[in-house]
Amino acid sequence: MPYRTTNSRCAIILKNLEPIPEETIITILQKRGLEIIDIDIISIARKCIGESKYLRGAKLSQAPNFFDCSSFVKWLYSHKGIWLPRRSIQQRQLGEVVEINQLTAGDVVFSSGRINYYLEDQTDSVGHEGIYTGQGTIIHAANAKSGIIESPIEKFIGKNFRGARRYFPKDKKAITCQIPAELEIEGDDDIKWIILQSLYN
Repeated sequence: MPYRTTNSRCAIILKNLEPIPEETIITILQKRGLEIIDIDIISIARKCIGESKYLRGAKLSQAPNFFDCSSFVKWLYSHKGIWLPRRSIQQRQLGEVVEINQLTAGDVVFSSGRINYYLEDQTDSVGHEGIYTGQGTIIHAANAKSGIIESPIEKFIGKNFRGARRYFPKDKKAITCQIPAELEIEGDDDIKWIILQSLYN
């Protein structure tokens, strides 16, 4: 999926720039003022447990004080420089489909919930989501009573599994760039052209 700039950051898949060596890509980006940053969204998510409160319809501007399940995932991925739409049903339309037995840390797991939305098939409706930790648990904005919690994946899904998606590829190395204020970068395609122009100009 193409990456759009969010939170003054943008991700880019290095494999899409082959055969340019990774070292050359990094050097060009740093010369142009882009900082390569390493972001652990599972660690960020865990810091919200017991701190952030649940609010249905929470706006991104209210983070990290208030979240609902989809704004929580959207906010987490903004740290990686990956823009996601606001609603869970929209987020499930993006990324790589992942089978439940192939989950890795950072994958987003969807289930049905108290209020569900669907596109065409009512039996495939989505009402809740959370982020997989890689350790058999899901971190999610549960409800007003519990806030952000970490649950065993079996308890989170129950009989209501509605798919999983991967937004940051496992088999293709990707990086997150912090974008300086003087550069106007709308997405990973702009970063690609910065690299190519530097090579051929």
